[in-house]
Amino acid sequence: MIRAVGVVSRILPSALALLGLVTVVARAAGAESKQWTVVAGKSQVSFDASHALGNFSGRGEDVTGVFAADPADLRRGVTGVLRVNAATLKTGDPERDRDMRTALAVERHPEIRFTIEQIEASFPSVSDRSDVLLTISGRLLIRGVERPMEFPARVRRRDDGLWVRGEAKLKMTDFGITPPKRLFVRVADDVLVSFDVVLTEEAETPARSSSPDRADRHQVFAQ
Repeated sequence: MIRAVGVVSRILPSALALLGLVTVVARAAGAESKQWTVVAGKSQVSFDASHALGNFSGRGEDVTGVFAADPADLRRGVTGVLRVNAATLKTGDPERDRDMRTALAVERHPEIRFTIEQIEASFPSVSDRSDVLLTISGRLLIRGVERPMEFPARVRRRDDGLWVRGEAKLKMTDFGITPPKRLFVRVADDVLVSFDVVLTEEAETPARSSSPDRADRHQVFAQ
């Protein structure tokens, strides 16, 4: 009897440690970041520019992107890339649009891209009741020039997805862009750029079994 108690006393700590390890691994697996994609037709980027003869705005809806995030715990971090087809940006004035495409050199640099490096959130989880304020830091690529960029933004649950909006000012000259002229007057260097995107969660693809199915086995044996 004494010997049995001694064996149990030696095994019990190891068993408890193993149980604790299994619990930690299970929690970590359940808290994996989810994949989110930009919803076409519900997302856009836009900009507001100043000119002595009249301010103007432009926007583009050819926006794509994939992000990894856990809305239940933003402290786990967010990664991803937002991409914009530069040639599709429009201001409502065909001549001005042509000048803009020239300034952006869209034939050589067709993509505008923002890569997320870090976020700071006012609250760790996202709900449909109120906005969570964000500071999104990353790198913005325009006309082949990549520079650090920071966007004050907000996120909220919307239906089964996420709605994210942010804006920040930039200088065109920082990205190697010469502000275009309109009637011999240049557009102001400072431009307010913004994004308004809806994200939907990607459906998980079921993993295929490593063992061959009946058809595969038939092909293997036929060889």
